[in-house]
Amino acid sequence: MSFFIFACVTSVVAGFAIHVTKPLHIRYTAKGHSGSAVQSSHRLPTPRLGGLAILAGILPGVFLLDDHARQLGFWLLVSSIPVFLGGLGEDIGFDIKPTQRLLASWVSAALAGILFGYWVPYVDFPGLRLLTSMSLISVSITIIVSGGICHAVNLMDGLNGLSICWVICAAIAMAIIALSLQDIAVFRLLLLLIGASIGILFWNFPLGKIFLGDAGAYTLGHVLAWIALLLMNRHPEISPLSLLLIFLWPITDMLLSMLRRKRSVKPIGQPDRLHFHQTVMRLLEIQFFTRSRRNLTNPLGTLIILPMAIAPMVLAIVFKTQTGAAFIAFWGFVALFAVAYRWALRRGGQAANRVSRKFEQS
Repeated sequence: MSFFIFACVTSVVAGFAIHVTKPLHIRYTAKGHSGSAVQSSHRLPTPRLGGLAILAGILPGVFLLDDHARQLGFWLLVSSIPVFLGGLGEDIGFDIKPTQRLLASWVSAALAGILFGYWVPYVDFPGLRLLTSMSLISVSITIIVSGGICHAVNLMDGLNGLSICWVICAAIAMAIIALSLQDIAVFRLLLLLIGASIGILFWNFPLGKIFLGDAGAYTLGHVLAWIALLLMNRHPEISPLSLLLIFLWPITDMLLSMLRRKRSVKPIGQPDRLHFHQTVMRLLEIQFFTRSRRNLTNPLGTLIILPMAIAPMVLAIVFKTQTGAAFIAFWGFVALFAVAYRWALRRGGQAANRVSRKFEQS
């Protein structure tokens, strides 16, 4: 467990260095969380250099692992270089477009596939048998899904602790699955990831002193996606659809945002303030608090959303070898997500109208 403690402490120390040097870099590192950006959920500029703190915890921690886990961790780090650099460029003030960051995530996915020799495995389920049995299509699905998960995790990085808490919970869920299958190498990799993530959580929740940023969120999404692929390929009895349950929340939120922008005839990459977590925070502000209490509604929104995001992970563990049950659970949770989102939007609109009428009457 020395690698776990080392990763956690190193990440905390790196976060401290980022925090105390904030005056030197904040004008470059607060893009998207400056309070003036469309998608911002903060009143004050917030550094987005959490990815550097995560790396500071993981990189040296890899060399404390046993030989097999160290090799897997090393290949993961090498494959993460393109997506990390693409995200870091955005975090430090360069205008790295969403399409460019997505391309970087695809390059990282292709590199990981080459290094590990793994792609999405054959799925013996109606509608997926033919697709996953064809090598070219399997490779394409792997690259697209891996990049999509990177982008989806990044979209969650809007409330204090939301994205990093989800990462920790997803890693714990996969660690439980790995341990149940006696895959100690993957289990230790996940413990290392959890340790480094807990370190940055200290600075991210509840006060939001540092955010993951694109480098952190994209890289963690890539690492989690490929650890899931490692599990699927190393243990054919695992259902890929069950592991997809772990990623359900960020994937569903991302697909809903794409559909929302397409219906409103807006560019898919254009930011807005209609993600689920933003809707929940806005409802809290209108219904119970005010916008001036964002220091409270922001972390409270995370605490409300996390149980909903964790629920499908629990079933992923239960149904880890049951494709049919995982399929039903996946679409059931998608439907619940849609219902909850529409309810939050409607209640937020009703509360806003009541506040507006009171203001007019006064």
